[in-house]
Amino acid sequence: MPTPAKSLAATFPMEHPPSLAVLVPFFNEQQFVDWVCAELREVLKADAIDAEVILLDDGSTDKTGEKLDGIAASWPECRVFHLGENRGQSAALLFGFAKSRSRLLATMDGDGQNDPRDILHLLATLGEADMVVGQRFDRKDSWIRRQISKVANLVRSSALGDGVSDAGCALKVFRREVVEAFIPIRTLYSFMPALAVAAGFQVIEQPVNHRARAGGKSKYSVKSFLWWPIIDFIGVSWFRFRRCRTGIRYSANSWKGEVDLGDELYRRVAMRWLKIVTSVVLLTLSVGSVLFFSWHLSPTGPSDRKIGLKRAERIALHYVPKGQLRTEELRMEGGRLAWLIDVQPADSVFLNEVEIDAKTGRVIGSHTESPDEERLELAAEDQSLDPSLLKPHK
Repeated sequence: MPTPAKSLAATFPMEHPPSLAVLVPFFNEQQFVDWVCAELREVLKADAIDAEVILLDDGSTDKTGEKLDGIAASWPECRVFHLGENRGQSAALLFGFAKSRSRLLATMDGDGQNDPRDILHLLATLGEADMVVGQRFDRKDSWIRRQISKVANLVRSSALGDGVSDAGCALKVFRREVVEAFIPIRTLYSFMPALAVAAGFQVIEQPVNHRARAGGKSKYSVKSFLWWPIIDFIGVSWFRFRRCRTGIRYSANSWKGEVDLGDELYRRVAMRWLKIVTSVVLLTLSVGSVLFFSWHLSPTGPSDRKIGLKRAERIALHYVPKGQLRTEELRMEGGRLAWLIDVQPADSVFLNEVEIDAKTGRVIGSHTESPDEERLELAAEDQSLDPSLLKPHK
């Protein structure tokens, strides 16, 4: 776990720890810091909640850390921890859990999309369970992100049996004992409910508000939103299968004799394999959907252009040493996208047109043309030019 560079701490007497700790991780969110913290402070003050607030600067490179320090200086219940480098939301939260002393913990994002008033709503239902997870209704994210999240939640919930439909929601409230169920993985925030259930804790969901992002850029990428969750899903599935659970309660009808017990074990094995097959199918469909949209929504076509203009020019100059670049064009040639780069060799009035595969960078062909041929070609492509230009110069 990274060591903080410094800490602004308002120390609470250890014999009277706060009843609630609210943890908020930030990474390059300088435009939201003041608003998020002011809103959270107002909610806690209005309801007279005895809480400590732990603000986590996850290696920000903008002015997020400075703003957090300024806020903590005038907020006695607030503590700020600066992580030396960006380790991700999960690592920041695990660090914050270790620094908190409250018997109840709450988490929320620092980008302003979570409403801190919902923390009170989740706290009110915590008496019914060990963890309460927010379920975002009328979610204000892009369509493709909502669809990927929907499929991922269905796969995870079916395979891991956590009974949660929106595990990625940052708004969560839980008892301190639940922290012992967590393991240090990159996408822990999405697997907290599954790990809690695997350890024998009760988890429920409650609807919460979700707001559109007011600005800035989302920190999620294909790697953090798709590949890491897939890898962690496999790891959590294995961990859940191997974990030793204590305090498992069986109903009075669980043991009815050898025949009934055999039927029950057969049913459990069959259901487990059905969940695995369903998860694999849904996961395949999810990955396929992402690849499909990435393929068809690409501005230059389905991964056709891997070689940019600058690199194509360097290739052309390597092919015609000491030449001067003239014109360039990206066009479809023989069913593939190609760069056509005109290079004029030194001490020559002729042009060398180099054709380069825009996907591999391989030189497909080259031919020499005179200035008159170049003018004819340009005039033929531009119908607005004077037709007289089509006559070659003598």
